[in-house]
Amino acid sequence: MNRMGLGRLILTGVLLMQSVVGFALDWSGNHLLNPLWHPHARFHGALLLFLLTGVSLMGIWLLWRQSKEPEIAIVVAAIISLSFWTPFFYITFLLPGATLWAGDPARVPHLGGSVFYPNVAVAGLFLALTAAACLLYAGTRSSASKQPSLR
Repeated sequence: MNRMGLGRLILTGVLLMQSVVGFALDWSGNHLLNPLWHPHARFHGALLLFLLTGVSLMGIWLLWRQSKEPEIAIVVAAIISLSFWTPFFYITFLLPGATLWAGDPARVPHLGGSVFYPNVAVAGLFLALTAAACLLYAGTRSSASKQPSLR
């Protein structure tokens, strides 16, 4: 498998897993099925999951369809991933009162004496995979540009 194929495979995994993991974790008692959540907040949470799945499937389709411009699919798939995962690092600054922890506020997890939010670690992993896929693709572009053009 070439570098572009590996990059597409990684991005496909990211897009697929963010949808599956989103439903698995958020369609639960501490998120959408939490009776303490306002019904309209649950509606918006579910709406986000379905939107994420729809745009992720669109990104996967773009990645694997026949195209004379495969770089567009790589960029779109990366933007889908980035637009979902990067807010984990700044949304609490933009929305006062928002929290990264959905559980009992008295039981915020700690690692090595510091607060540790598992969802931020997952976001970091998905962002790292997205960056790796983009770097793999960038490597194919730089090596392709060194070859003579057939035009």
